Amino acid sequence: MKEGGGEEELEVGEAGEKKKFRYLDHMTDLIVESYGNTLEELFENSAIGLVNAMFETSKVDLTASIKIIAEGHDFKSLLYNWIEKIILAIYIDRIIITKFDSLSFSKIYTAITNNNKKTEKIIAEEKELIIANDLDFADSKEYSSKDNAIYRLEGTGKGEIINLEKHEYKVEVKSITYHEMQIKRNQDGYYTARFLVDL
Repeated sequence: MKEGGGEEELEVGEAGEKKKFRYLDHMTDLIVESYGNTLEELFENSAIGLVNAMFETSKVDLTASIKIIAEGHDFKSLLYNWIEKIILAIYIDRIIITKFDSLSFSKIYTAITNNNKKTEKIIAEEKELIIANDLDFADSKEYSSKDNAIYRLEGTGKGEIINLEKHEYKVEVKSITYHEMQIKRNQDGYYTARFLVDL
Protein backbone atom coordinates (compact mmCIF):
# COMPACT_ATOMS: atom_id res chain seq x y z
CA MET A 1 0.00 0.00 0.00
CA LYS A 2 1.08 3.60 0.20
CA GLU A 3 4.38 4.15 1.96
CA GLY A 4 4.88 6.94 4.46
CA GLY A 5 1.33 7.10 5.83
CA GLY A 6 -1.87 8.65 4.58
CA GLU A 7 -4.74 7.07 2.69
CA GLU A 8 -4.59 5.59 -0.79
CA GLU A 9 -7.68 6.43 -2.81
CA LEU A 10 -8.60 4.84 -6.12
CA GLU A 11 -10.94 6.53 -8.55
CA VAL A 12 -12.61 4.02 -10.84
CA GLY A 13 -14.63 4.88 -13.93
CA GLU A 14 -15.33 8.16 -15.67
CA ALA A 15 -14.60 11.57 -14.17
CA GLY A 16 -17.19 12.58 -11.61
CA GLU A 17 -18.12 8.99 -10.76
CA LYS A 18 -17.97 8.18 -7.06
CA LYS A 19 -15.09 6.11 -5.71
CA LYS A 20 -15.76 2.39 -5.49
CA PHE A 21 -13.20 1.74 -2.74
CA ARG A 22 -10.07 3.05 -1.09
CA TYR A 23 -7.41 1.78 1.31
CA LEU A 24 -6.89 3.19 4.78
CA ASP A 25 -3.66 3.11 6.75
CA HIS A 26 -3.13 0.43 9.37
CA MET A 27 0.03 -0.43 11.32
CA THR A 28 0.37 -4.02 10.11
CA ASP A 29 -2.66 -4.97 8.04
CA LEU A 30 -4.95 -3.53 5.37
CA ILE A 31 -8.28 -1.72 5.76
CA VAL A 32 -10.55 -1.66 2.73
CA GLU A 33 -13.34 0.93 2.63
CA SER A 34 -15.91 0.39 -0.10
CA TYR A 35 -18.97 2.26 -1.34
CA GLY A 36 -22.19 1.56 -3.22
CA ASN A 37 -25.58 2.92 -4.17
CA THR A 38 -27.09 -0.54 -3.52
CA LEU A 39 -26.19 -3.48 -1.30
CA GLU A 40 -25.13 -5.45 -4.37
CA GLU A 41 -22.83 -2.64 -5.48
CA LEU A 42 -21.39 -2.28 -1.97
CA PHE A 43 -20.50 -5.97 -1.70
CA GLU A 44 -19.17 -6.11 -5.26
CA ASN A 45 -16.91 -3.11 -4.61
CA SER A 46 -15.76 -4.70 -1.34
CA ALA A 47 -14.68 -7.82 -3.22
CA ILE A 48 -12.99 -5.89 -6.03
CA GLY A 49 -11.24 -3.68 -3.46
CA LEU A 50 -9.77 -6.78 -1.82
CA VAL A 51 -8.72 -8.36 -5.14
CA ASN A 52 -7.17 -5.09 -6.38
CA ALA A 53 -5.03 -4.96 -3.23
CA MET A 54 -3.69 -8.43 -4.01
CA PHE A 55 -3.22 -8.21 -7.80
CA GLU A 56 -2.88 -5.68 -10.62
CA THR A 57 -6.46 -6.07 -11.86
CA SER A 58 -5.83 -4.26 -15.17
CA LYS A 59 -3.88 -7.36 -16.28
CA VAL A 60 -6.76 -9.76 -15.62
CA ASP A 61 -8.81 -10.98 -18.60
CA LEU A 62 -12.38 -12.26 -18.23
CA THR A 63 -11.79 -15.86 -19.36
CA ALA A 64 -13.07 -17.83 -16.35
CA SER A 65 -16.10 -17.70 -14.08
CA ILE A 66 -17.18 -19.07 -10.71
CA LYS A 67 -20.46 -19.06 -8.77
CA ILE A 68 -20.17 -17.34 -5.40
CA ILE A 69 -22.84 -17.73 -2.69
CA ALA A 70 -22.48 -16.32 0.82
CA GLU A 71 -24.91 -16.22 3.74
CA GLY A 72 -24.98 -14.47 7.10
CA HIS A 73 -27.31 -13.84 10.04
CA ASP A 74 -26.65 -10.08 9.72
CA PHE A 75 -24.84 -7.70 7.36
CA LYS A 76 -21.47 -8.03 9.07
CA SER A 77 -21.46 -11.82 9.00
CA LEU A 78 -22.62 -11.69 5.36
CA LEU A 79 -19.74 -9.35 4.44
CA TYR A 80 -17.28 -11.53 6.36
CA ASN A 81 -18.47 -14.70 4.61
CA TRP A 82 -18.57 -12.95 1.21
CA ILE A 83 -14.96 -11.80 1.47
CA GLU A 84 -13.94 -15.26 2.75
CA LYS A 85 -15.50 -16.77 -0.40
CA ILE A 86 -13.49 -14.36 -2.57
CA ILE A 87 -10.27 -15.31 -0.74
CA LEU A 88 -11.10 -19.02 -1.19
CA ALA A 89 -11.76 -18.47 -4.90
CA ILE A 90 -8.24 -17.03 -5.18
CA TYR A 91 -6.40 -19.64 -3.11
CA ILE A 92 -8.45 -22.79 -3.81
CA ASP A 93 -9.98 -22.23 -7.25
CA ARG A 94 -7.00 -20.09 -8.41
CA ILE A 95 -9.23 -17.45 -10.02
CA ILE A 96 -8.78 -13.67 -9.77
CA ILE A 97 -12.28 -12.17 -9.83
CA THR A 98 -12.54 -8.64 -11.22
CA LYS A 99 -16.22 -8.46 -12.25
CA PHE A 100 -19.58 -9.87 -11.17
CA ASP A 101 -22.64 -10.78 -13.20
CA SER A 102 -26.18 -11.25 -11.89
CA LEU A 103 -25.33 -10.29 -8.31
CA SER A 104 -28.47 -10.65 -6.19
CA PHE A 105 -29.21 -9.99 -2.53
CA SER A 106 -32.06 -11.58 -0.59
CA LYS A 107 -33.34 -12.11 2.93
CA ILE A 108 -34.70 -15.56 3.65
CA TYR A 109 -37.17 -16.26 6.45
CA THR A 110 -37.41 -19.89 7.56
CA ALA A 111 -40.09 -21.55 9.64
CA ILE A 112 -41.13 -25.06 10.63
CA THR A 113 -44.79 -25.87 9.97
CA ASN A 114 -47.03 -27.94 12.25
CA ASN A 115 -46.18 -31.10 10.32
CA ASN A 116 -42.40 -30.46 10.70
CA LYS A 117 -41.83 -29.19 7.17
CA LYS A 118 -39.37 -26.39 6.61
CA THR A 119 -40.74 -23.41 4.67
CA GLU A 120 -38.89 -20.43 3.27
CA LYS A 121 -40.03 -16.95 2.31
CA ILE A 122 -37.54 -15.05 0.18
CA ILE A 123 -37.57 -11.26 -0.07
CA ALA A 124 -35.35 -9.80 -2.76
CA GLU A 125 -36.74 -6.28 -3.23
CA GLU A 126 -34.52 -3.82 -1.36
CA LYS A 127 -37.40 -1.53 -0.44
CA GLU A 128 -39.06 -4.41 1.44
CA LEU A 129 -36.00 -5.35 3.48
CA ILE A 130 -36.17 -2.62 6.15
CA ILE A 131 -32.42 -2.24 5.75
CA ALA A 132 -31.97 0.78 8.02
CA ASN A 133 -33.36 -1.16 10.99
CA ASP A 134 -31.27 -4.22 10.16
CA LEU A 135 -28.11 -2.14 10.02
CA ASP A 136 -28.93 -0.63 13.41
CA PHE A 137 -29.45 -4.10 14.84
CA ALA A 138 -26.16 -5.33 13.37
CA ASP A 139 -24.26 -2.93 15.64
CA SER A 140 -26.19 -3.94 18.74
CA LYS A 141 -24.63 -6.50 21.13
CA GLU A 142 -28.15 -7.60 22.07
CA TYR A 143 -29.11 -8.39 18.48
CA SER A 144 -30.44 -11.85 17.80
CA SER A 145 -32.27 -13.04 14.72
CA LYS A 146 -35.71 -13.47 16.25
CA ASP A 147 -37.35 -14.06 12.87
CA ASN A 148 -34.98 -16.91 11.83
CA ALA A 149 -33.85 -14.85 8.87
CA ILE A 150 -30.59 -15.06 6.99
CA TYR A 151 -29.15 -12.83 4.29
CA ARG A 152 -27.88 -14.35 1.07
CA LEU A 153 -25.72 -12.84 -1.67
CA GLU A 154 -25.03 -14.74 -4.85
CA GLY A 155 -23.61 -14.06 -8.26
CA THR A 156 -21.12 -15.15 -10.89
CA GLY A 157 -17.59 -13.87 -10.52
CA LYS A 158 -15.61 -13.39 -13.71
CA GLY A 159 -11.86 -13.17 -14.07
CA GLU A 160 -8.85 -15.26 -14.96
CA ILE A 161 -7.02 -18.30 -13.62
CA ILE A 162 -3.87 -17.20 -11.80
CA ASN A 163 -0.73 -17.26 -13.91
CA LEU A 164 2.22 -16.04 -11.83
CA GLU A 165 4.12 -15.05 -14.98
CA LYS A 166 1.30 -12.62 -15.76
CA HIS A 167 -0.34 -11.93 -12.38
CA GLU A 168 2.13 -10.90 -9.73
CA TYR A 169 0.99 -10.75 -6.10
CA LYS A 170 1.03 -7.22 -4.63
CA VAL A 171 0.28 -8.47 -1.11
CA GLU A 172 -0.72 -11.84 0.26
CA VAL A 173 -3.92 -11.83 2.31
CA LYS A 174 -4.30 -14.36 5.12
CA SER A 175 -7.89 -13.73 6.19
CA ILE A 176 -10.57 -11.18 6.97
CA THR A 177 -11.40 -10.18 10.55
CA TYR A 178 -14.46 -8.77 12.32
CA HIS A 179 -12.19 -6.26 14.08
CA GLU A 180 -13.07 -2.68 13.01
CA MET A 181 -15.73 -3.91 10.57
CA GLN A 182 -18.44 -1.34 9.79
CA ILE A 183 -21.41 -1.17 7.43
CA LYS A 184 -23.38 2.06 7.27
CA ARG A 185 -26.12 3.64 5.23
CA ASN A 186 -26.29 7.42 5.11
CA GLN A 187 -29.43 9.56 4.84
CA ASP A 188 -29.14 9.59 1.04
CA GLY A 189 -29.26 5.79 0.99
CA TYR A 190 -25.56 5.49 0.03
CA TYR A 191 -23.68 2.59 1.65
CA THR A 192 -20.18 2.43 3.12
CA ALA A 193 -18.39 -0.71 4.36
CA ARG A 194 -15.06 -1.00 6.09
CA PHE A 195 -13.17 -4.19 6.90
CA LEU A 196 -9.68 -5.21 7.95
CA VAL A 197 -7.70 -8.05 6.38
CA ASP A 198 -4.67 -9.80 7.87
CA LEU A 199 -1.60 -9.64 5.65
